[in-house]
Amino acid sequence: MTLPITDQLVESIIRDNIMQHFLGNGFFSNKQYGFISGRSTVLQLLKILDEWTLQLDSGIQVDVIYTDFEKAFDKVPHQRLLSKLKAYRLDDDLIDLIKDFLCNRQQHVGTHGGIR
Repeated sequence: MTLPITDQLVESIIRDNIMQHFLGNGFFSNKQYGFISGRSTVLQLLKILDEWTLQLDSGIQVDVIYTDFEKAFDKVPHQRLLSKLKAYRLDDDLIDLIKDFLCNRQQHVGTHGGIR
């Protein structure tokens, strides 16, 4: 589903505000990649491959388990997310805005050009 441009703009402003808060308060581990400027998942893959290569060259066994979190956010309980944001001391007005966006939403499916 594609969001209208105004929603995308608001989402971008909210994301930037949250990221600034989290980065400024040191809430991200150095091992966190993806969604952080300068720390892409490709960079993470290159770093871990370098680590594994060094270990293998030293005769150390390397065991790997892969997981896929595709669409993981779709499964996050909204109330739990909101309570976590509050625990991380996000601004109450911002939390209320996110709550309004997440909770009690409805979707409409269009058929033959109309909304059903």
